[in-house]
Amino acid sequence: MTRRPAEPAPYLVVAVTGRALARSARRGGHRVIVLDYFADRDCASQAVASRSVVARTALRFDREALLTGADELAPPGHCAGLVYGSGFEGRTGLLQRLAAGRRLHGNRPDVVRATKDPARFFPLLDRLGMRFPETRLTPPSDPDGWLMKQTGGAGGVHVRPAGAEPVRRGVYFQRFQPGRTRSVLFLANGERARVLGFNRQWTTAARPELPYQFGGAVGGISLPRRIASEVAQGLDRLVAATGLVGLNGLDFLVDGGAWWVLEVNPRPPATIELYDSDYPRGLFDWHLRASAGELPARIPVPRAARAQAVILAAEPWQSSGDFTFPGWCRDLPQPGIRFSPGDPVCTVHASGADPRRAVKLLRRRQARLAMMLSEAVIPIGA
Repeated sequence: MTRRPAEPAPYLVVAVTGRALARSARRGGHRVIVLDYFADRDCASQAVASRSVVARTALRFDREALLTGADELAPPGHCAGLVYGSGFEGRTGLLQRLAAGRRLHGNRPDVVRATKDPARFFPLLDRLGMRFPETRLTPPSDPDGWLMKQTGGAGGVHVRPAGAEPVRRGVYFQRFQPGRTRSVLFLANGERARVLGFNRQWTTAARPELPYQFGGAVGGISLPRRIASEVAQGLDRLVAATGLVGLNGLDFLVDGGAWWVLEVNPRPPATIELYDSDYPRGLFDWHLRASAGELPARIPVPRAARAQAVILAAEPWQSSGDFTFPGWCRDLPQPGIRFSPGDPVCTVHASGADPRRAVKLLRRRQARLAMMLSEAVIPIGA
C-alpha cells in the first residue's frame, strides 16, 4: 500500500485578526494555524485550526490563552514558523516568548521596540533626513493643537487630542499637522525596501471619543512623482538603519509638495489585501521570502484599485444566526456574538477601475450593509 506523504507543518499566525494573512497563505499553498481576537467564520475556513485568544475584559491578547493555544495547536516541534500581525506593538516581551523555539518570519522583537519607541524612532528619522511633525515626550504647556499618542498603539485608537484626558504613562505628544493621510505598503529585506503601493486612509466617526480610529483605505493611489521618489528613498534608508524585514507599512501626511512621517508599522498591515490578488502566490509568500532576504525583481501592475472599510457596531446587539452577509463582506462574526458600540463587526470590500470608483462602490455597500443589519439584527435587551 502506498503511504501518503506527510503534510507540511503549519505556520502559526497570530494577530488582532488573522483572516487576511490566512487567506493569503492559502493562495500560496501554505497551511496555517490562526490565533487572534475573533476566530471569525471565514478565518476558520482558511486555516487548519483557529482559536480566539482575546482577553475577557479588553481587546488585547490574553497572555496565558495565547501561549497555551500556541503550544497546543502549533508546538515548536511541529511549526513551520511564526508570522505575526498587529497586537504586539506594545507587547514585545510576549512576542519574544511566543517566538521561542519557532522560526520568526518578520521583524525581531528588538526591531519592533526600536521602531515603536518615540525616544529612538523620531531622532532616527531626524538623522535619516525624514521629516515628521514636532514631537515631544513631555506635555506641552498649552495642549491646543497637539495630539497625545500611546506608545506601542496601532489602528488610531491610541491617538487623542492632547488635554482631552489625563496624561497616562507611556504617552508622547505630537503637534497636529494638517495634510492628507497616506500610507505605503512595502517589502523589506533588512537592507532595502520595495514599494508595493500607496494608499489613502481615513478614520471612522463611529466612536467620537476616538476621532483618529482607522476606518478604511483604498490602494493604488498616485502621489506626486517627487514625493513618491522621496518616500521610496527614505524607506531604503530606514530599512538599512533598522533591519526591517518582510511586509511593513509607513503612515505619513502629504500637504502640497511636503510630507511628514507619522509612524511605521513593523508587521503586515491591513492594506495587504489591497494588493494581495496581484501576486499569484499571495503576499504571505512574499513576506516569508523577504524575511529571508529576497525582494521581487518587479512589482506587478495592479489589475484593479481595491478599497476596504471597517464596520463598527452602532449599538449593543447580538448577531443573528440566520443572517447572511453579502459576498463582499469579510471577517464574518460567528453566530451569537455580542457586540458593544464601537466593536468591529466585519469589513466591506470593493474594487474598481480606479481608486475613486472603488471608494464610490465601497460607500454604497457600506450603506446597504447598514440597512441590512438594522433590519436583521436584534438589539440586546430588545
